[in-house]
Amino acid sequence: MSQPKKLQNLTNLQDRTVRSSLAGTCAGRVKPWQVEDCAPRTPARPLYAVDGWFLTQRVSGIQRYAIEILAELDRQIPAGSVEIVLPEGAPQPVYDNIRVVVQGQANPLWEQRDYPRYLAGAGRRWLCMCNVIPLHSPDACRGIAVWHDVCYRARPDFYRDPRGRASAAWHRLQYRAMAARARRIVTVSEFSKTEIERYYGVPGERITVIYNAWQHMQRVAADESIFAGAGKWPALRPGQYYFSMANLLKNKNFPWVLRAAKNTPEAVFAIAGGGSLQAEARSLGLADLPNVVYLGYVTDEEAKALMAHCRAFLFPTLYEGFGIPPLEAIACGAPAVLVSDTPCMREIYGPHAGYIDLAANPGNLRQITPPAADPAAVLNRYAWRESARRLAGLLM
Repeated sequence: MSQPKKLQNLTNLQDRTVRSSLAGTCAGRVKPWQVEDCAPRTPARPLYAVDGWFLTQRVSGIQRYAIEILAELDRQIPAGSVEIVLPEGAPQPVYDNIRVVVQGQANPLWEQRDYPRYLAGAGRRWLCMCNVIPLHSPDACRGIAVWHDVCYRARPDFYRDPRGRASAAWHRLQYRAMAARARRIVTVSEFSKTEIERYYGVPGERITVIYNAWQHMQRVAADESIFAGAGKWPALRPGQYYFSMANLLKNKNFPWVLRAAKNTPEAVFAIAGGGSLQAEARSLGLADLPNVVYLGYVTDEEAKALMAHCRAFLFPTLYEGFGIPPLEAIACGAPAVLVSDTPCMREIYGPHAGYIDLAANPGNLRQITPPAADPAAVLNRYAWRESARRLAGLLM
């Protein structure tokens, strides 16, 4: 197994190579559709071919969704009934029943040229798991699109610099294409479903909600050595710090955590993430807070230990389609998660989270509504196996 990579965003808690990640989920399977007889079998003709470009990308929440659902889907479908298409050189997942097809060289146009070329030649429909579909493919190839959120349309204020505006323009083009061309749309929450209906007029009967889940965290072993002796971060004591995972995306609301640290000098705030977090803190006039520990990039194993031993996991997001990090934190043993009071967070976490009213609370832990129910109980609501079962029902 490859060495764990370091986390570079809020949701990348197990950023290993896709080969090792999927191999760990695909072993020792029992296939309930098989019967013991001696009749020869003809594999089902694949109708859907998955866009496998995500296998070339760093794993964040969107890629995680594709990896885990496909790994579970492989357990539930007959051999040969689904394919995944990927470019040469991409890590090849280990499946029993999903057929892996290599098509073309990896290049920026692969999803818009090589992938649809394969679909047209092989007579397949597309199954696109990561917010992007082929813009130009025959009508017969139209298939299922997973549309995680409409942040680029709903919050254009997040994308003001040139790179952000370019990214927003591309994704809004994709949003319009998915609304017009997908036979079926899958999204990750009822909140995102209503947003797609609101902004793009897609009828609700065309949209299926299939949730994220958390079981991938069971494959990570917590690195408890970070607390042993002096530990890697001597300022951290188990049970005595608040933990968050930050980046500079506007919707993640990193400044709120800094303001909370300034207003709670008696508490320690551990912030994981790379990039320019400290430079951003300086620009906000919140540099050098003595109770803030910048951890930099952390491994999956370190992140799991940090989640397990924090006082609470902080997630003051401004906009999400689902918001998987608090669910991962609960799965790792976090005693509490404190999230923003938004319709999406209320849907996903219900009474199992504490809520931050961002309109009235610019950064004060004392003004948070505490959880009304055991956080761990929310785990019963989400499972990759059930999510894959729902997707399999759309492929029939």
